[in-house]
Amino acid sequence: MALSGDIPPLYQEPKLHSGLRRWRETRAICFDLKTLRRHRSKVQEASQTLSRTGLIVIRGAASRQAVDALATMAERTWDDVAALTPGRELPHLILNRGEHRLLRGYKALVESTKPVVNFRHEEDDGMMDVFHPENLVPENRQLILNCQHEDLVETLARRAFDRKLKVKCRNLYVSKGVENTRFYHCDGERIKVKSFVYANDVNCFDTGPYCYIMCSHHDAALRQKNQAFNEHHGLNKHEYRLLAGHVALPVFCRAGDMVISAQHGVHRGHPQAASATRIVLVNLYQ
Repeated sequence: MALSGDIPPLYQEPKLHSGLRRWRETRAICFDLKTLRRHRSKVQEASQTLSRTGLIVIRGAASRQAVDALATMAERTWDDVAALTPGRELPHLILNRGEHRLLRGYKALVESTKPVVNFRHEEDDGMMDVFHPENLVPENRQLILNCQHEDLVETLARRAFDRKLKVKCRNLYVSKGVENTRFYHCDGERIKVKSFVYANDVNCFDTGPYCYIMCSHHDAALRQKNQAFNEHHGLNKHEYRLLAGHVALPVFCRAGDMVISAQHGVHRGHPQAASATRIVLVNLYQ
């Protein structure tokens, strides 16, 4: 695989939905949590939408109390880690930062018995990725689990993709002015679903919204074309550089909303402005 400095410039970048079209496309995939809990027909509709488009939004998934607790926990963790001198640790967590990395590899991070604060580098440089955030602050554990609605997401994913998916890992993403995000890609060809619960409003491009090419998880021709290009240029197999004629939907959300995404579809996090902050609680189902 080519290093980031050797990657060719982005080829044939997709357009982004904007204005009224963005609003309409978003409205068509939005569902209210209370309605989903009360009406089976809405659960069926939501699962069919997820199956067809690869993306849905659940409004009001997290309470104000949960949102505030998440935001406070994220900011305090960031500040506590930032105040540490190089080589120092905190007793209740494992810190992976810079050259000081006690755990290497995704499997080790997932299997850790302690929360891991992992700072990304290269692509997404500067993003704080906390593994097992439900164990970071004991009094917040139930709040975090409650706002993920894992039973509902598992039901929606099972009906959408006709297979049983379970939570593999929970994470907390804290992004502050992350200007170098990974280009459009998928997380492999196997079915995976992620849920994202927002602890702050993401209502403009500066904040770094999640962008998704609707129905791309079904597009075998697009996948094959990009994989051939990637092989020729020595790129990661799952990059998407040939997206002319496609349009991505930037998902603007309010604090407390949840996005559910089929990760075998084409997506990226939009680069942030230098002053922006985004806090997201994430579950991976597979």
